[in-house]
Amino acid sequence: MVRKIIRRKSKLQSKFIDPLLSWVWYSFPMQLLVLNLRKNHFLVLAWLLLIGIVTDSVGSMIGLSYLFLEPEYINRVNEWSMGILGLTLGGFTMSYQITCYLWDGHRFGFLGHLKYPFLKFCINNSFFPTLFLVVYLWEFVVFARENALETEIDIWLEVLAFLIGFFLMCSFFFFYFYLTNLDIFKVVNRVTEGLNVGLRKVKIVRMNIKERYDSARHDKIRVDYYFATPISYKKVQEMIGIDRQILMKVFNQNHINSVIIQSTIFIAVMILGYFEENPYFQIPAGASLVLLLTLGIMFVGAFTFWFKRWVFTALIVFILGFNFITKKEWFNQAYEVYGIDYDTPQKPEYSTWSVKEAVNDENFKKDYEETLEILNNWRAKFPKKENPKMVLICVSGGGQRASAWAMRTLQYVDSTLGGNLMNHTVLVSGASGGLVGAAYFRELYLRQQQGEKIDIYAQEYYENITRDNLNAIAFSWVVNDIFFRFQKFNYKGRTYYKDRGYAFEQQLNENTDGVMDKALCEYKEPEKKALIPMMILSPTIVNDGRKLYISPQNVSYMCTPSLFQKRFLNQKTKGVEFLRFFEKQDSRNLRFLSALRMSATFPYVAPNVKLPSNPEMQIMDAGISDNFGVETAARFLYVFKDWIQKNTSGVVLVSIRDTQKNKPIEKRIQQSLFQRLFTPLEGIYMNQEYMQDINNDNLIEFVQGAMPKTQIHRVEFEYVPISKNLDEIHKALENPDKYPMPTKIIIERAVLSWHLTKKEKESIHRTIYELRNFNAVRYLASLLGIGI
Repeated sequence: MVRKIIRRKSKLQSKFIDPLLSWVWYSFPMQLLVLNLRKNHFLVLAWLLLIGIVTDSVGSMIGLSYLFLEPEYINRVNEWSMGILGLTLGGFTMSYQITCYLWDGHRFGFLGHLKYPFLKFCINNSFFPTLFLVVYLWEFVVFARENALETEIDIWLEVLAFLIGFFLMCSFFFFYFYLTNLDIFKVVNRVTEGLNVGLRKVKIVRMNIKERYDSARHDKIRVDYYFATPISYKKVQEMIGIDRQILMKVFNQNHINSVIIQSTIFIAVMILGYFEENPYFQIPAGASLVLLLTLGIMFVGAFTFWFKRWVFTALIVFILGFNFITKKEWFNQAYEVYGIDYDTPQKPEYSTWSVKEAVNDENFKKDYEETLEILNNWRAKFPKKENPKMVLICVSGGGQRASAWAMRTLQYVDSTLGGNLMNHTVLVSGASGGLVGAAYFRELYLRQQQGEKIDIYAQEYYENITRDNLNAIAFSWVVNDIFFRFQKFNYKGRTYYKDRGYAFEQQLNENTDGVMDKALCEYKEPEKKALIPMMILSPTIVNDGRKLYISPQNVSYMCTPSLFQKRFLNQKTKGVEFLRFFEKQDSRNLRFLSALRMSATFPYVAPNVKLPSNPEMQIMDAGISDNFGVETAARFLYVFKDWIQKNTSGVVLVSIRDTQKNKPIEKRIQQSLFQRLFTPLEGIYMNQEYMQDINNDNLIEFVQGAMPKTQIHRVEFEYVPISKNLDEIHKALENPDKYPMPTKIIIERAVLSWHLTKKEKESIHRTIYELRNFNAVRYLASLLGIGI
């Protein structure tokens, strides 16, 4: 009885289970998938990273998904941008296939007996590429439909363009390998012709292939079925007896071609660096990211292929060696700002003593009196009988989102108030992107004041500031900065290296029609005559955390305790005045765009700047210490409190911020172990904005206490959009049965990036009409005594 059961089980296994295992588990695609999951973790992670990005699971805060779901090329999202993205993803896919082939092709001996072994390998190793394509195209179509920014025909034309680009790049690689790769039939037929004499000379490659071939014999992976074509599933034929040397030549020559094509791609990317300023070569930022991943896979693949068992040792040696080399002065090229002289024989000493000496009492008094002249010129614009309100504008940082919000708010509010916002404003301060938008509006206002017939409230200027600035940065980062920066350019008689900081400035300059391409000193007279408000930039000095105050005016009073009050012992100098400290380096001719870049050095996007001091002064984003510009405004008010109390009827602090000040406290779910581990770090990072707000509120309270005769009013414009636009809300109110109101409001803010989608641009543009901002305009108008 037992024997019969065993026989039945044996028959069942031989009839159903074994064929199923052979057909599925021992298929070539399945064995490659298992091998990748078991061994090729870096390659799998690269695909999971891309899938995470396009599904908005990775990098959602900085909008990485939008670089793929709405790729922009020459300021347009169309078939060209999708086609270019398809080309780069096709290149990434083939880089993945080549690396897998280099690492694992020798483990499957039957490949050497097939025609076109590399093509067969790629067809069966397509699980992750196919998964990504399905997920990406699904996400792209859903995103395009939900945003309703394109017609259905346009969406599918862009999908078609993407697929054409993807398969065109794959076809190019396959065609190359078709022309150059040998299979077992070519080798057998031509071995007597001496075709492979050249291969025998490549001893290092032969030794590497030989070692892998020998190891593969002991680590052979069983394969019963494979895809000969995407629609042809075949059984692996029994291998004929082939001489070991001949079989080794097949893999040898195939691997050499793989190394050649990888080297060619490296060289091609470096050559592209010569054309980084040409807008037609500035591919979408998503494509640049894919290109970076492609280079990474190729490097890891080649590194692992050559060093094999020694790969970890070689990698450690390489990292330590590279770290040592980067310390050398000849290798470590500093990221510079333009217009100042880095080659002066004597650089200013950056020390506690020199910083304190630069802001002595004599300089304080001189700068104080010069700024009083500016304030008096501002006061002269208003009737003598009644003191005016003094306005200070503080703009927050936040990339292009903050830049667009600052521009939109200034245009709308100043227009609504009949030009009285800028007329009443004495100072503009802030950080990062917000200052970029404010600086652009201030420049347009200056040109209008000087007689140019321009409408500073025109839509075109908002569109200018919202144009993409990320493509140029990302492309420069990939083709230039990760290699050696060898290209130079001349600016006002001085030579500098091109880098992604240069790309940022040039793209911003192009987007704004070159109106801000000035030296810092060119704003001195307009500010002095009170034609435009003063602007003080305050990026952070990494060396010791002080602020670097950049202004066309001397502002040493921002750096040290007031001359007109009792000073305490051992008070720390609060900052460094750029204009005076780097006077011998021609600080007055600093390019104004470089000054804006210093205040907006977002990590890994715009690089940290080094200034010519001893030791070098490293500069980072102003938002590190105060992302809202309130600290600078409070300091200015405190220094000139006596004049303000005599000559104004009050102070209005206008804050233009791209975040909500009083956010609801989030309800936390039960935390996992990892969440508990990272909570302390997350709390410091996520609550930095709250801590700055509290600190700024305290500063304003202190300043108010120092000016009892003058009231400080605060008006805040916040970028807090809601998911539905005004038309949708009106429809819901008029016809609640057909258009029900949502039970909760979903806030859909633009992401922190130098790239905005069409939907984000519209969101920023319409948020000025939101109720709290509408009330803020009315309140500001009442403070200035203007009827609207």
